[in-house]
Amino acid sequence: MTDATTEAAHSTGSAVAPQAEDPTAFGLLNTADHKRIGRLFIGFSLLFAVAGAVTDALVRFDLASDSGHTVLNLETFTQVFMFTRDALVFGMLIPFFLGVAIYIVPLQVGAPNVAFARAAALSFWGWLVSFGVLVGAYIGNGGPAGGWDAGVRLHMLALAGLVMSLIIGAICVAVTTLTMRAPGMYMDRTPPFAWSALVTASMLVVSLGVVLGQLVLLYIDHSYGRHFLDGNYGIWPRIDWMYRTPQLFIYVVPVLGVAAEIVLAAARRWVFEPLALYFTMGLVGLFGFGAWANFGIAGEGADIVDGLEGIVLVGLYAGALAGVAGLLALLGFTVWQSRNRPRPHPGAVSWKRPNTAVLAAFGAGKFIAVAALVGLIGAGVDWLNIAGRGVDGNAPLRFTTWVTGQQSLLIYGAGLMGALAALHWWAPKIWGRRLSEFVGWASFAAIGGGAVLAWLGPTLSGAFTEQPQFVYNDPLLTTVYDGLIDHSAAEGLSVVGGVGVIIVLVGVGLVLLNLLVSVGMGKGAEADADPWGGLTPEWLLDSPPALGQSASLPQLSSGTPLLDAELNGSVVPAEREPSEVPA
Repeated sequence: MTDATTEAAHSTGSAVAPQAEDPTAFGLLNTADHKRIGRLFIGFSLLFAVAGAVTDALVRFDLASDSGHTVLNLETFTQVFMFTRDALVFGMLIPFFLGVAIYIVPLQVGAPNVAFARAAALSFWGWLVSFGVLVGAYIGNGGPAGGWDAGVRLHMLALAGLVMSLIIGAICVAVTTLTMRAPGMYMDRTPPFAWSALVTASMLVVSLGVVLGQLVLLYIDHSYGRHFLDGNYGIWPRIDWMYRTPQLFIYVVPVLGVAAEIVLAAARRWVFEPLALYFTMGLVGLFGFGAWANFGIAGEGADIVDGLEGIVLVGLYAGALAGVAGLLALLGFTVWQSRNRPRPHPGAVSWKRPNTAVLAAFGAGKFIAVAALVGLIGAGVDWLNIAGRGVDGNAPLRFTTWVTGQQSLLIYGAGLMGALAALHWWAPKIWGRRLSEFVGWASFAAIGGGAVLAWLGPTLSGAFTEQPQFVYNDPLLTTVYDGLIDHSAAEGLSVVGGVGVIIVLVGVGLVLLNLLVSVGMGKGAEADADPWGGLTPEWLLDSPPALGQSASLPQLSSGTPLLDAELNGSVVPAEREPSEVPA
């Protein structure tokens, strides 16, 4: 037993009587229940996804004319462009899966609550307040490259608040997984989603810490002399790597965990080599570490993509692709092995009768694999051109909308598709009701089809017309279409990408409508403890679990107790007291 374990157990109230939860809405203000904190993260992140998609559509349609800005003006364009990245990454992608992890991981590892529950609540409220301040800074023309100096510094403070809040939440999830597992559950027996959450949480701590330090330096320089900033225009290139690949791969590792949970439940068996499953997820997180590149990837003329360093960048994409391909191969082989396996009860999911969660899990995994392949191709082409092998005078793809295409694959494709899978899979456990499958299939079609168009438009435009993604000079985009090879093709492809974002927005709207009707209005079918025939420990509990600390927790020795019971003759895991300090 370690001191960290004891402290974590005490922080969640497993050694002392926990404070009773106020079941009313006012109880949300001082809640220390991981379930309520997770719901708050999930709900608000979906709202911010709408805001990010709307502004992204404005940016893409603004690029659909060679006569200049049509929807926005120059100054507004730069602000909306940057806000889109902040909203989609720090407003939706990271906090959504952080919220799911805060809710689900303690249930999966047999913990009475998330570690440092008050800190987890602080993480949510800090994130929400910081995002509000961030929006205010943009409204006041104070984002990067903004015209209001005090607002520029306000933006940096708000972004630092977002980063610190998400780091705190990531620490809570990581400590829960590492130190609060039920006695007998070792790390190599944890459920796939809990492991993926640990991988992402660990990488967020080490990578977002770099962002935080960089923001401190930028704030000091902006306030006292600007020795290495080019006015307000030197800020964005130094933080742009947070919104690009390979860093984006870190944010979507939980999607792989969601996909593995659902696929294995449909297959009714564990993979033949569990350590390989964990290893491939870890590879994606490891090779997604983009902080090392920092200003180099974004800065024009930088040497980071030249010579041996260029090979390293290519290697990052190759490693991420190998991890994703290996994971999908493991899951595919497991499904093939289980093709004739009987279902335990009529409601159990299967590949012969897929529901929205199964389809979305499959689609999300494919989007990540395609994103890794597209990134590998782009990095290889850039390295060959700049290193003097096959130089044709073209701009590196990393300065074109090719980058926007990669972002679309991972944020809209993998991120939103993975979110759809997680919502339909765990809605019974989170809210006690199933979501509508009809609306779910419509959401799947809209998000999937829209994400493909949102990817194809900018990717083809960047590859064949060299349409710039962003220019880091002052003024930022004096003429949007200067130097383009084919203006008409760039216009049309920008429209294709914009239409794709609109379709994605319709899909997100359907998801919110589904939640409102099925959960908010109580129209969804009430769920029992295990409506899907799940394998992992959360399906042993009521749907949803009662507020506050449970009176008893399952005695776990693996991450698949329901599968173990099915194979061993329906042996139900025994119960234990929550006051037991986890091993």
